[in-house]
Amino acid sequence: MMAPKNAIEDFMTGADEAPVMAAEAPAEAAVEGEVSLDLSDADYRYLTLRRAIKRGGEKIARIRMRPAMLEDIDDWSNAEISNRELLARLCDLPPEVLKKLAWNDAEALMEIFHQVVPEFVFAAAKDDA
Repeated sequence: MMAPKNAIEDFMTGADEAPVMAAEAPAEAAVEGEVSLDLSDADYRYLTLRRAIKRGGEKIARIRMRPAMLEDIDDWSNAEISNRELLARLCDLPPEVLKKLAWNDAEALMEIFHQVVPEFVFAAAKDDA
């Protein structure tokens, strides 16, 4: 049984949105070009690994994590992605790569993950198998 969400969580996950009948749907403005979040290097969190991992011929000694976007939280909330897939998305790495981290590096990465993701993500029970 999930704990009730507060108003901020409802807004962030879209739970406060009432279904709109097709006849009443507002006309959507055309979006020209790709829409993306404008991030600078200072917006990212970095972790230098104690034990580098290899991916193909590439050595990964540092992981960069971007801030979570509403889109990420929506996908997680709609059960389209698991906690691990959310973490992988923020690091721009496949979940299989993150599974190869040494435990102390994985633990340090999770500390950063807790800083960039809303607390309710960790309070909700999820199946990450």
